[in-house]
Amino acid sequence: MSFKTETRSISEVFQRSSRYIIPRYQRSYVWQKNNWSELLSDIRFTMINQHDLWSHFLGAIVLSTETSKKQSEKISGIDDYEIIDGQQRITTVYLLLATIKSLFMEMQTDKSLKRADYINNTFITSLSTDSEKVIMIDNDELDRDIKEILDKTTEINRVKKSNKLYNLVNYLYLELKNYDLNKLDAFLERLLDIKIVEIVSNQEEEIYNIFEVLNARGQKLKQIELLKNHLMKYIQPRDDKFIDEAKDKWNSIILNSNHLNNVDDMINHFAKCYIEKSAENSNSVYKLIKNEIPLEKLSNLLDDLLRFSTAYKNISPKQHSSLVIEYFDIKRNQQIRSLLTSIELKRLDGVIDNDVFEKTIKNLRNFVFIFNVTQQTSNRIDKIVSEFAYRIYYSNCINDYLFNMTQFFIRVSEYVDEDNFTKNFPMNPSLRYSNKESRLKRNSRLVKYVLLNYLQKEQKDSSLDSTNLTIEHLISDDGDTDNATIKNLTLTTQVINEKLANKDINEKVLILESDSSIVLNKTLKNYIKNGMFGLEKRQEEIISAIWNDIFNFTATPFNISKENVTRYFELDDLLRDEEDLLNHLKDRGKHFEISLQRDPKLYEMKEKFNAILDAN
Repeated sequence: MSFKTETRSISEVFQRSSRYIIPRYQRSYVWQKNNWSELLSDIRFTMINQHDLWSHFLGAIVLSTETSKKQSEKISGIDDYEIIDGQQRITTVYLLLATIKSLFMEMQTDKSLKRADYINNTFITSLSTDSEKVIMIDNDELDRDIKEILDKTTEINRVKKSNKLYNLVNYLYLELKNYDLNKLDAFLERLLDIKIVEIVSNQEEEIYNIFEVLNARGQKLKQIELLKNHLMKYIQPRDDKFIDEAKDKWNSIILNSNHLNNVDDMINHFAKCYIEKSAENSNSVYKLIKNEIPLEKLSNLLDDLLRFSTAYKNISPKQHSSLVIEYFDIKRNQQIRSLLTSIELKRLDGVIDNDVFEKTIKNLRNFVFIFNVTQQTSNRIDKIVSEFAYRIYYSNCINDYLFNMTQFFIRVSEYVDEDNFTKNFPMNPSLRYSNKESRLKRNSRLVKYVLLNYLQKEQKDSSLDSTNLTIEHLISDDGDTDNATIKNLTLTTQVINEKLANKDINEKVLILESDSSIVLNKTLKNYIKNGMFGLEKRQEEIISAIWNDIFNFTATPFNISKENVTRYFELDDLLRDEEDLLNHLKDRGKHFEISLQRDPKLYEMKEKFNAILDAN
């Protein structure tokens, strides 16, 4: 192994004439208050226990003497090190030193000013052979921000809030600003005594192997960050222009992922679509990609991931106005997102048009709704969803798409049963709503969504806007009782809602008939018989409308039968090596065989096909 490992102090790391370069593919600075607080707390602890010869250990940093700097960018007398792992710690400590320097400057005594000069000349800058003072951290993304901070000789926390490191320096400044000279000096001494393990190599391959050992096994980094490291390590060609283009593509991927709470969800779904084999778990997705994708295909993978991230962003309800897409967000359904993204990619690629897209996602939404209402566990369909997310992703013609999608719907139709739905709908706890029960109040989005879809069906020439509607109990809300179920709920405007306050159900029905613009609210009077409101009858009608119309699911939405599907895939396999016949199958779909029989221009192709059938 061609690397050197030594235990060093912070003083030794920053005292040498060096420049620490953050390579372009490194993740951004992500440490937050909890990380900064932990560092300061540990240093303060060593101040209290300074006689115990105890010092803080900051972990390992991995450095490479092989850097991305061109010969013309090198500085005489300065040793360049590229930080492969450890930039969060190095950057934080560097700016902590800058903050201490600034605080010494503010004291304006001879001793404090000398200490400030000492820090600046020893730990903040390195001196070249031409007596040029060189900033020790070189980070393309943060150079301007770091320079702005270092230019503030005092009140370092007054940098612009647009500075990417503002929160860090402001926090450090406020934590230390009340220290007197002696206490600040003691703090500096303990900071400089912090120990790290420094691993240095001059071989790129060795460096990245070390990085993976330190991070992949311990899962300190997210899967997307490990993937980024792998891509930038091996992607070809290795020239600056191509690497910069790869960086731009990666930045676009991250930008497309900004709406996600966990960007690794997208990588997990990408792998399900991109690779037929499944990852062992969500923390082994990077390992799967690394093992399954050849190095020479990494450039293609980056392009494909960028396209995928665009489609993934498109199916976010923040980007998509579809009422259908909104359901998947309400249910926070992660399982189905891989398949949804594959479907959206086919729309973006022009394989399917908008009509097929809308028909697909509506039928998919309806299946998932029924599946959820009947309270079936997601693991029952997990393998099916993953299989067809992959198959749809690689469907490159309309018939491949339609037959694969139909086969998916046929497969999952075994989990759809009307009796089971009718029985479970009134009992499903997620379809109950009460203002008096916090557990049920959380259901407001889903309950409003179901009611909106139900009420909308009779709005012939107008659309309901959920943002202007509130949930109203017909019989007064009394917590988690039968009154919390959908049979007792409707939607009204806030103005009407206030008129209905403290009224009995018969009074409410009269107000809704006269004031509401919602057709089904106006007809609620039809449920009143002999002064009693027929909640059970309304429930039956709601369930019937939802099953038969609003959330109706069909296994064959594209007029392709189960027999058609079976025959299509039989022929697809049989004609795998017959390009002309296979292309005709893809073009004609379920009409393939009849077109061969009826079109005289296809006589030779028909004879060839018949010969293949006879041989098999």
